[in-house]
Amino acid sequence: MGKIQYKYENQFIRHSAARYIFPPMVGMIFAQIAPLVDGVCVSNSMGEEALSAIGTAGPIGYVFNIIAALGGIGCGVLISRCSGSGEKAKAARIFTRTILMLVIASLILSIAGIIFIDPLLKLLCATPENYPYAKTYIMVTLVGAVFLVLNFSGDYILANDNNQNLAMAGDITGAIVNIIIDFVGVYVFHRGIEIVAFGTVFGSVCCVFVYLLHFRKTDRLCRFVPIKKIETDPSDLEIIKPGCAEAVMYLMFSIQLAIQNFALRESAGTIGISNSAVIENLQLVITIVIAGATDAIYPMAAAYDGEQNESGMLMVKRMLTKYGFAMLFPLVAILCLFPQLMIIPYGIDDPVMLASLPIAIRIISVGALITLITMLLIDYLSAIEEEGKATLALIMQSIVTIGFILLLNPFFGMDAPWYATVIGSIVALIYLSFFCNNLTEGIYKFHQKNLLLLTGGRFDKDHSDGWNWKQDADGILTEQEISMVEDKLFTPLMKSVPAGIFLQTSFTILERDDGLKAVILRYKSKKDYIGINSDMPEQDEDDDDFAPNICIRSEFLGARRLMIILSGEEETDNS
Repeated sequence: MGKIQYKYENQFIRHSAARYIFPPMVGMIFAQIAPLVDGVCVSNSMGEEALSAIGTAGPIGYVFNIIAALGGIGCGVLISRCSGSGEKAKAARIFTRTILMLVIASLILSIAGIIFIDPLLKLLCATPENYPYAKTYIMVTLVGAVFLVLNFSGDYILANDNNQNLAMAGDITGAIVNIIIDFVGVYVFHRGIEIVAFGTVFGSVCCVFVYLLHFRKTDRLCRFVPIKKIETDPSDLEIIKPGCAEAVMYLMFSIQLAIQNFALRESAGTIGISNSAVIENLQLVITIVIAGATDAIYPMAAAYDGEQNESGMLMVKRMLTKYGFAMLFPLVAILCLFPQLMIIPYGIDDPVMLASLPIAIRIISVGALITLITMLLIDYLSAIEEEGKATLALIMQSIVTIGFILLLNPFFGMDAPWYATVIGSIVALIYLSFFCNNLTEGIYKFHQKNLLLLTGGRFDKDHSDGWNWKQDADGILTEQEISMVEDKLFTPLMKSVPAGIFLQTSFTILERDDGLKAVILRYKSKKDYIGINSDMPEQDEDDDDFAPNICIRSEFLGARRLMIILSGEEETDNS
């Protein structure tokens, strides 16, 4: 085996992780502030009955998320795989078909929900006190279902097409619009819960219009093309398959929340459901941090999977675990020490809620540390085409949680759902750790896997830092292959990079599943220095496969990538 130095590739992964974590997380902060403001406005102006109506309507939001996850995550993962393998035209066709499916599914959900609104409210355990509030709130959100779904799914899709900043801008715009409508409608015009629901919908409308700015550039992987499907394209089922695990999670959450509301209603009436609404908003806050790290694994692991770089996939898992704990632990510590920070904004004066909420907040906060690692492993499975195991873990987690809610309710009352949530996460983590083919591999240390060479260094016209890639590749590549890599990869790049510009590079040789070798050079740069260069073409619009022995340049997780798939045969004059 050749020389293996992980630090250069690890630097790229760290750089990409920051790009995929922090802009989406800022966007999610604003997106989740909006429901928090909804609850605060409703609680302070209309009382606990109206606040409980938002808790009653909670499962409907998860149903929207089911559709968005199926399309958004499924499409996004496939787009990242296309990015890794260079299939640009296929990505556009997948995106167009996905958007059409999302719109149709949202319209069906909206119409069905409006027609069956009264049976739906009974199923959601609405109480006589909050029934009219819940009906109004749900009706308005059902009317805007298409935009709510496109808002949520767009976050995943844009992140996988390297436009996290626009996804963040859309979420911020939607949240600000929502908050303005809430405050003006409730405190200036003294409107009811319908204006709060309208603010949520119209905020999503504005967010979707911001997303449309993505299509100004025609070189995007995600762009609208005539709807067609060629033989090598995935089926509709294959498109939504990567998102099935998270969709199942939202489905089970909606069922769990409905049962949780039933248990809380039986033990404490409307006050119990109001308690649930506050904790649900806390869970949204924690979800921002957890999703910031775990959702980044979709584009990153899927891109390395498309590249058939097994070691890179494990390095992604390791990096995101470190980021996740670094972000989550301070929040957990603050909430455990000062749970009142989550209670004060609601203006709650009910003594039962004031006594029970601090305990619930501490339980959920500590349990979030377990949830982080559980969701990271589940999302990793979805990114690498192991959706079945991910789905089973989520189903197992939800069944255990629901069972313990009912089992513990007679003994712990309003605290039973929170203990049950932690127990469910622990059971899922045990399954993932011991029954999923050593899934925790790579979290604690690096693994070589199918790497033949991994090194790197600073690169400029003179190659002056002493890094000798030829020496590193000697014995792994033949003399002819080394000459080919130099002529078709390094020489065109050296000609294109301006004098005085140093590029931080990572150089990889790996053995693919088909037995061929891939030579990959990554370098950090926002600018494509090569431009129009016949020696190093961009991927052809109508050609989805890399030709052997041809160096193709592309963007890869925010960096630039040059890759040659070596055929293992002598190059002819026509290659």
